[in-house]
Amino acid sequence: MIVGVDLGKTGCRARSDGGVEATGLGAPGLAEHGGVEAALRAVRAVLDELPDRAAVQSVAVGAAGAEAAPAAARELCGALAEAFPGARTAVTSDSVAAHVGALGGRPGAVLALGTGVVALAVDAHGHRTQVDGWGPWLGDDGSGAWIGREGLRAVLLHAEGRGPGTALTAAATARFGELRRLPGTLAAAGSTARTTATFAPDVVAAAAAGDEVATDVLDRALACWVALGTSAVRAAGVPELALVGGLASAAHPTWPADVHLVGAAGDPAAGALLLAQLDDLPHEDAVVRSGPVRVVAPRTSSVDDVDVLATEQSRPDLADLDTYDAGRLVDVLLEAEATVPAALAAAAPALARAVDLARTAITSGGRLLYVGAGTPGRLAAVDAAECPPTFGVSPEQVVALTAGGEGAATQAIEGAEDDRGAAAADLDARGLTDRDLVVGITASGRTPYVLAALEHARAAGAATVAVVNNPHSPVAAAADVAVEVLTGPEVLGGSTRLKAGTAQKIVLNVVSTGAMVGAGHAYGAWMVDVAASNEKLRRRARRIVREATGADDDAALAALEASGWRTKTALVAVLAGVGADEADRLLEEGAGRARVAVELARTLARTSS
Repeated sequence: MIVGVDLGKTGCRARSDGGVEATGLGAPGLAEHGGVEAALRAVRAVLDELPDRAAVQSVAVGAAGAEAAPAAARELCGALAEAFPGARTAVTSDSVAAHVGALGGRPGAVLALGTGVVALAVDAHGHRTQVDGWGPWLGDDGSGAWIGREGLRAVLLHAEGRGPGTALTAAATARFGELRRLPGTLAAAGSTARTTATFAPDVVAAAAAGDEVATDVLDRALACWVALGTSAVRAAGVPELALVGGLASAAHPTWPADVHLVGAAGDPAAGALLLAQLDDLPHEDAVVRSGPVRVVAPRTSSVDDVDVLATEQSRPDLADLDTYDAGRLVDVLLEAEATVPAALAAAAPALARAVDLARTAITSGGRLLYVGAGTPGRLAAVDAAECPPTFGVSPEQVVALTAGGEGAATQAIEGAEDDRGAAAADLDARGLTDRDLVVGITASGRTPYVLAALEHARAAGAATVAVVNNPHSPVAAAADVAVEVLTGPEVLGGSTRLKAGTAQKIVLNVVSTGAMVGAGHAYGAWMVDVAASNEKLRRRARRIVREATGADDDAALAALEASGWRTKTALVAVLAGVGADEADRLLEEGAGRARVAVELARTLARTSS
C-alpha cells in the first residue's frame, strides 16, 4: 500500500493508492516546539485507521512548517522510517504537496487562498519561487485573515466616525459580540489570524449584496490575488495557474492574458500520494526521503483513470463561454493556443532525443512509423503524407497507423482506440523491424491501441517514442523517449484537438523534418529533394538552385533539365561544375548528402591539380 498524508495544523488526512481515506487531528507545525513529535503522533494515528497498515510500502507527508524547519522535516522522515520498518518515507511542505496535487506534478503556479495566502511557482527544471506566505504580520495579502481584518477595521472606523456606514457592522456584532471587546475576544481565541479569517465569508456575502465598503475590501483582495498569481506564473515560465483553498471560489478576478486559470487536478493529499509514488517530479529537491532515491511505483496507473487528467479538466473561468460573442471567443481560443510554445520549450530536450532516434532510423534503412487514434492519428497521417513530396522519400518510409484503419483518417470510428490486439497486427502487417522507430501519439497518455503498439515495438527491438500531453502516463513509461508536452485544460474541456492537437502537430513537424534534414534531404535551409511534379514545384526547384548556388535562372533551368528535374543532382552539378551523371556518382559516394558530394568534388579537384 502506498499512502499520501496531508498534515495541517487543524487536521490530518491520509489517502492510499487504493482510494481509502482516513482523517484525524492535525499538528501545530514542524517549526513549533515539539512539532516533530506532534506530527509523528498525528500521522501514525491516521495510518492506524487504514486497513492493512502493515502493508505500507511508501508514505509521503506534506507537513505545515517543513519549509521553515528543514532539520525538523529530516527528523520526521527518519522517525517515520523507524515507525514503519521497510517502508520508504518522504516529507515535504504542505505547499509543495498542494502544488503537486493541484497540477498533477507538472510545472506551473498554484495560489493557495485560505486563512493565509501563498503562491508557489515550480518551473520545468525544478526551481521553486514562493510569493508571499509571510504570515499575517508581514504578508498574507488578500488572505482570509486579511479580508477579515480589513472588514473589521472598516467596522471600527465607522464606529469612531472615521469611515462610512456598512452592513459589516451588524455582521461583526453578530459574530464577535460587542465591538469594544473585540481585541480581547480575538486574543482569547488563541489564533488571531484564524479567528479574524472567520469574518471573511461575511465580507464576501456583504459584497455580493452590494455593500460598498465590503466591495472595496474584496476588490483590494482580488487585486492582491492577481498580483501574487501573476508573479508566480511568470516565475514558473508556464502560463497555468491553479487556485486552491477555501477562498478559491469566493470571487473571480480578471487575469492578465498570460495567466491561464486551470481547475485543480487534485488536493494536497493527492499531491502527497503522487510524491509517495514517484521521485522524479520537478519538486524533488524540496522533498526529504529515507533510503536511496528510486521510483517506488511504476508509472502504470489505470488506463481507465482519465477523469483526473489535466487535459480532461474544464477551466472555471470559462463557465459562461457559451455566452461569448465571436470576438471574445476568438480571443480566448487564441490566448490558449499561445501557451503551446512554452509547453513545447519545456519538452525540447526529450524532443531532441526523439529527433536523434528518427534520424538513426531513416539513415539505417528503417522507417518512421506513427501510431495514433482519433485526432493524433489523423495529424500523423497528414505529416506522413507530406514527407514524400517534401523530401522525395518513398511513401513507405514515413507511415501513419491509425486505430480503425485507413477509414479512421477521415471519420471517427468508435471503439477502435481500445483495440489492443489491432495495434500489434497493424505493425506486423507493415513488416516491423528493429531498424524502425515507432512514435505513439496520444493526448491522454493512456490510449490502449497506442500503448499496445509501443509495447509490441519494444519487444521487437524497435526504438520507441511517446508524444503525450499529460505527465507520468503509461504510454510515456512504455517508450524509450517520452515527449511530454503539458498543455493543460482546453478551452472546451477534454477537446484535445485544440491546443493539445496543435502541440502534437508541431512535434510531428519537428520529428519528421529533423530526421529528414539529418538524413541529407536538405542543403542549408533548402528542400533539395523536393519532387518537382507540377509547375509551382518546378518554379520552386529553379529558385532553390539559383539561391543555393548563385547561378542565374538560365543556368539553373539547364541544370535541372539535364538532371531530369532532380533538384539535388542539379544543385551538386552546378556547385561542383560537373555533369548530371558525375553529380549522381558524387551523391552516391556521399550517402545522398549534397554538402558531402560537393566537398568530395572539390577535394578531387584539388588532388588532380
